[in-house]
Amino acid sequence: MQMELWLSIAPPLVAVIFAMWTKQVIPSLLVGLWVGSWLYTGSLTESLNQTLVYITGVLTDIGNLDVLLFLYIFSGLVALIQAAGGVQAFAQWISTFIKGPNQTLLASWGLLPITFMDCGFRVVAGGAIIKPLAKRYGVARERLAYMLNNSSSPVIVLIPLATTFIGYIIGVLNKGMQAAGISGDPLALFIQSLPFHFFSYISILITLLSLIPAFNIGMMKQWIKGKQEETTKADIGNSGVFATEFSKEFEEGKRENTEKADSAKDQTGTAMKGEKKGKGMGMKMGMDNEKPELRPRLFNIFVPIILLIALSFFLMIGSEEPSRMMLQALIITLVVSILLFLVQGLSLKKMTDRFIKGGNKLMTTIIILLLAWPISDVSQDLGLTQLIETTLQGNISPIWVPFLVFVVTATVTYFIGSSWGAWALMMPVAIPLAVTTGSSIPLAAAAVFSGGTFGDVTSPVSGMTAMSAGIAEADHMKYVQAMAPYNITAAVVSSLLFLGVSFLII
Repeated sequence: MQMELWLSIAPPLVAVIFAMWTKQVIPSLLVGLWVGSWLYTGSLTESLNQTLVYITGVLTDIGNLDVLLFLYIFSGLVALIQAAGGVQAFAQWISTFIKGPNQTLLASWGLLPITFMDCGFRVVAGGAIIKPLAKRYGVARERLAYMLNNSSSPVIVLIPLATTFIGYIIGVLNKGMQAAGISGDPLALFIQSLPFHFFSYISILITLLSLIPAFNIGMMKQWIKGKQEETTKADIGNSGVFATEFSKEFEEGKRENTEKADSAKDQTGTAMKGEKKGKGMGMKMGMDNEKPELRPRLFNIFVPIILLIALSFFLMIGSEEPSRMMLQALIITLVVSILLFLVQGLSLKKMTDRFIKGGNKLMTTIIILLLAWPISDVSQDLGLTQLIETTLQGNISPIWVPFLVFVVTATVTYFIGSSWGAWALMMPVAIPLAVTTGSSIPLAAAAVFSGGTFGDVTSPVSGMTAMSAGIAEADHMKYVQAMAPYNITAAVVSSLLFLGVSFLII
């Protein structure tokens, strides 16, 4: 009987090993799910049907559908904000306040209030705004990539509303709680875990300290001593170029913006453009640098953001269905935004095209969820909870659980390059382990999130790492080598904090 229970770890284990080998998340999850279905049915012929049963079972869960719809609609809304010129308007405004290299890098943090909604949006929109300034003041491209990358996932994972992360976070926490056989509000658990997201806090601190020249080491220190060789005198001195850059782009965009004959194909495409460097691993929203359809106006970004935040707060107060309330807030915001942009002259046809393109950019994420969630289900059907209860309890000290969970999750994420995939694989193991050993559940959950965040900003095969290097026009491997000492330092300190805090509170 004990040996049969050990088979319950086969589905996620196969998925992780296969992902480390192939560097592909989706095929790995599919193989892991199929292996689990085969073990559950005991028949190769029936395993395929059982695999489909698990996948369709995810789609019949209302909570799961809320999360999937939120991701798609939110991605579409971000695309509409870009089309309405909200990001470009903010770029024109902020350029008047920047006076040097450090101010340029700090400005990337100043963009958080309008780019916190999604990591991909944060990196691409922030990079589009800051990159001309970085070129003007001779900021090394790898430094810009590091600043963009480490101000995305580590920050956005700490925000409990109005982001593409929060819907997913609620989903994986809910699965972990179900695996542990406990009830409660996953959003409340996430809020309880926030003080323990040690990697986020330490990496943010180190990133800000890197603005001080004496703090830097290795390749970053060399780049700070002098401007990048590619930076020309024209980049440094021509202040008039940047002032008119965005208006020129807008006029060019208007001339180039003809109706595409393959519009129907665009609306049905699900490939995430610009993900080649990530080898299909990226799960964030790689927004394209499409031209705005309207004259840039600040309120075209502020109105949707403020409305979404306010509605999310209002609807979620006292609600037992936070994911449903967030979805309602998002839909209301979408309708208001469409009306706002329609009045300004953005046609419904163009908005439909942009919305579908934007939504389709998260189809990779949605597919990963459809495969990762059933792996948790099949592991439970094979006896994962009983295995943890009978084997791990008493053999692992509760003090060591958060530390071990962080190290394992960080390792898995580094090799597969996908924080969301690692969260989905590890949370159904971490929370039951914390429950059965008597460890801290919020601390264990935070260890999963922290480990995933480390891999997200450090792994050379991470979609976010590739996206940050790409938008900054940095050499990908040089950037990976340059930022590794900073993130590894943050990870070591974080692991010690997980161990130390465990001694204090458990």
